[in-house]
Amino acid sequence: MKKIENVALVYLELPQSNVERDLYELQELVRTAQGQVKLQCTQKRNFADTNTVLGKGKLDELKNAIEASECEIDVVIFSCPLNGTQRAALQKQLDRDVIDKIDLILDIFALRATSAEGKKQVELAQLSYNLATKPEGDFSRQGAGIGTRGPGETKLETNKRLARERIYRLKQELKQIEKRRRITRKQREENDLFTVALVGYTNAGKSTLFNRLAQSDVYADDKLFATLDTTVRRIKLPNDVEILLCDTVGFLKDLPHSLLNAFKSTLEEATNADLLLNVCDISDENVSEQIAVTEQTLSELNASAPVVRVYNKCDMPCTAKLPLDTPHNVASLFVSAKTGKNLDVLLETICKYVADKYSVINLRAPHAESAALLACLNKYKAVCQNVRYTDSGVEVRAILAKRYVANVAKYIYF
Repeated sequence: MKKIENVALVYLELPQSNVERDLYELQELVRTAQGQVKLQCTQKRNFADTNTVLGKGKLDELKNAIEASECEIDVVIFSCPLNGTQRAALQKQLDRDVIDKIDLILDIFALRATSAEGKKQVELAQLSYNLATKPEGDFSRQGAGIGTRGPGETKLETNKRLARERIYRLKQELKQIEKRRRITRKQREENDLFTVALVGYTNAGKSTLFNRLAQSDVYADDKLFATLDTTVRRIKLPNDVEILLCDTVGFLKDLPHSLLNAFKSTLEEATNADLLLNVCDISDENVSEQIAVTEQTLSELNASAPVVRVYNKCDMPCTAKLPLDTPHNVASLFVSAKTGKNLDVLLETICKYVADKYSVINLRAPHAESAALLACLNKYKAVCQNVRYTDSGVEVRAILAKRYVANVAKYIYF
């Protein structure tokens, strides 16, 4: 059984901080990283101390609490970003491994990455962040605990020069993967399949909803960032049109730009989608802020598709005040991925958006041209709802992408 690490959690309360929400989120991140909070320290300040984050008195208090703790503290986690100077000073003062929230998130990503692309993206983000924020000595520090894990077979022992070389190679390898991804995406566009992407705050229930809609078994758990790699499935709507459904990585408040950049190719599944479903946890009292974080992140990614807010977990009590719909957020629905409540309404809503891209047409062709017509419909991935042969030829009721209607216009009848 894997050792559960003991964590001292240090929260710096700055102006405009939401203490209750931030602490809950940090505790959930620690739990997801297979740690357990044994000590918790909070200090209210206008800004972090340039050398030690905390004031001298509070730092001494923290040090004494760690030394007096009944259980051995393995790692100290700070809520705010740390620079190299702060890390070195804190590790010397506390005599413990010291990491920040971004290290913690990257560590979870390292645990969750399963695909070759995901592992390379995580390693790139870790190296880039280490290069920017850690002292030279940390580049040769080996470990197997929170903040020291990497997605590769071995933890990279290196210095900054070798780290830069590795970053360059990873970027080149990811460019090759992205080329293959673009080919796959181009094939999908040629097939003209409508694409729906599930986006939203981490742990809002995206993967559970994805499994319900796609009748799939993608890993889902009540943890932050339970799913990291993008998953795509083909599903059939009630109107018989097939679409692509994408499950994407969850967002988080203050998610570092290095992560967004590293996962840009993966998140392009969302930016290129025809419709975005912003899955929101209606049982969370901070749901309004989570929605704002998601929509801000989508804006940074230049996602332009219409957004439907899907308020998930409506089988649970809701006390939060929900935000009003906006021009970009075109509709709101209330569902429960767990019980299946209102998923039929969600599918019908998707059908309405699909209808803007497709036409239902009646076609008629003489026997001599029936084979050519059916071949044409097959080429353009039309859904033939009814094919009937008569004495004069063939009659077809089909659902066809509007861009191809002109190619069969001569066979249309009303």
